[in-house]
Amino acid sequence: MAIKISDRAKEQLKKLDAVGAQFLRVSVAPGGCSGMTYKACIDDTLKEGDQAVYEDGDLRVVAEAGSAMFLDGLEIDYSSDLIKSGFRFTNPNAVKSCGCGSSFGI
Repeated sequence: MAIKISDRAKEQLKKLDAVGAQFLRVSVAPGGCSGMTYKACIDDTLKEGDQAVYEDGDLRVVAEAGSAMFLDGLEIDYSSDLIKSGFRFTNPNAVKSCGCGSSFGI
Protein backbone atom coordinates (compact mmCIF):
# COMPACT_ATOMS: atom_id res chain seq x y z
CA MET A 1 0.00 0.00 0.00
CA ALA A 2 1.46 3.33 -1.03
CA ILE A 3 0.25 6.68 0.28
CA LYS A 4 2.06 9.94 -0.45
CA ILE A 5 1.91 12.95 1.84
CA SER A 6 3.30 16.28 0.66
CA ASP A 7 5.70 18.26 2.83
CA ARG A 8 3.00 20.95 3.27
CA ALA A 9 0.55 18.35 4.57
CA LYS A 10 3.17 16.89 6.91
CA GLU A 11 3.88 20.33 8.35
CA GLN A 12 0.18 20.97 8.91
CA LEU A 13 -0.34 17.56 10.55
CA LYS A 14 2.52 18.32 12.94
CA LYS A 15 0.88 21.67 13.79
CA LEU A 16 -2.29 19.71 14.59
CA ASP A 17 -0.26 17.40 16.89
CA ALA A 18 -0.86 14.32 14.72
CA VAL A 19 2.48 12.87 15.86
CA GLY A 20 3.64 10.40 18.47
CA ALA A 21 0.68 8.80 20.23
CA GLN A 22 -1.76 10.73 18.01
CA PHE A 23 -2.27 9.95 14.33
CA LEU A 24 -4.37 10.86 11.32
CA ARG A 25 -7.30 8.49 10.90
CA VAL A 26 -8.61 8.32 7.32
CA SER A 27 -11.77 6.48 6.40
CA VAL A 28 -13.89 6.07 3.31
CA ALA A 29 -17.66 6.20 3.71
CA PRO A 30 -20.59 5.97 1.32
CA GLY A 31 -21.89 9.38 0.33
CA GLY A 32 -21.59 12.35 -1.96
CA CYS A 33 -22.56 12.67 -5.59
CA SER A 34 -20.06 10.10 -6.85
CA GLY A 35 -20.53 7.36 -4.27
CA MET A 36 -17.76 7.65 -1.65
CA THR A 37 -16.18 10.35 0.45
CA TYR A 38 -13.09 10.67 2.63
CA LYS A 39 -13.30 11.43 6.33
CA ALA A 40 -10.27 12.36 8.38
CA CYS A 41 -9.63 13.18 12.02
CA ILE A 42 -6.86 13.25 14.57
CA ASP A 43 -7.16 10.22 16.86
CA ASP A 44 -5.18 8.55 19.63
CA THR A 45 -7.00 5.23 20.00
CA LEU A 46 -6.32 2.22 17.81
CA LYS A 47 -9.28 -0.07 17.21
CA GLU A 48 -9.30 -3.75 16.38
CA GLY A 49 -8.62 -4.20 12.66
CA ASP A 50 -6.87 -0.83 12.26
CA GLN A 51 -3.75 -0.75 10.16
CA ALA A 52 -1.06 1.84 9.64
CA VAL A 53 -1.22 2.77 5.95
CA TYR A 54 1.57 5.37 6.21
CA GLU A 55 4.47 5.87 8.61
CA ASP A 56 7.27 8.42 8.48
CA GLY A 57 9.10 8.96 11.75
CA ASP A 58 6.48 9.88 14.35
CA LEU A 59 3.80 10.65 11.74
CA ARG A 60 1.24 7.90 11.08
CA VAL A 61 -1.90 7.49 9.02
CA VAL A 62 -4.25 4.76 10.22
CA ALA A 63 -7.31 3.23 8.55
CA GLU A 64 -9.74 0.45 9.31
CA ALA A 65 -9.53 -2.58 7.02
CA GLY A 66 -12.73 -1.65 5.15
CA SER A 67 -11.31 1.75 4.19
CA ALA A 68 -7.68 0.75 3.65
CA MET A 69 -8.44 -1.03 0.37
CA PHE A 70 -9.54 2.32 -1.14
CA LEU A 71 -6.41 4.22 -0.09
CA ASP A 72 -3.68 2.64 -2.24
CA GLY A 73 -2.09 5.42 -4.26
CA LEU A 74 -3.78 8.18 -2.24
CA GLU A 75 -1.98 11.53 -2.24
CA ILE A 76 -2.60 13.95 0.63
CA ASP A 77 -1.68 17.60 0.18
CA TYR A 78 -2.49 20.80 2.04
CA SER A 79 -3.50 24.11 0.52
CA SER A 80 -3.66 27.46 2.30
CA ASP A 81 -5.66 29.11 -0.51
CA LEU A 82 -8.10 31.78 0.59
CA ILE A 83 -10.93 29.77 -0.92
CA LYS A 84 -11.16 26.07 -0.03
CA SER A 85 -8.06 25.88 2.15
CA GLY A 86 -7.39 22.55 3.83
CA PHE A 87 -6.26 19.04 3.12
CA ARG A 88 -6.68 17.70 -0.41
CA PHE A 89 -7.10 13.99 -1.12
CA THR A 90 -6.25 12.82 -4.63
CA ASN A 91 -6.70 9.19 -5.58
CA PRO A 92 -5.39 8.11 -8.99
CA ASN A 93 -7.63 5.01 -8.80
CA ALA A 94 -10.82 7.10 -8.78
CA VAL A 95 -12.70 6.76 -12.06
CA LYS A 96 -15.09 9.62 -11.34
CA SER A 97 -15.54 12.51 -8.97
CA CYS A 98 -18.20 15.11 -8.40
CA GLY A 99 -17.88 18.69 -9.61
CA CYS A 100 -17.13 20.07 -6.16
CA GLY A 101 -14.42 17.44 -5.56
CA SER A 102 -15.83 16.12 -2.29
CA SER A 103 -16.65 12.58 -3.42
CA PHE A 104 -15.29 9.94 -5.77
CA GLY A 105 -16.03 6.58 -7.33
CA ILE A 106 -13.74 3.59 -7.90
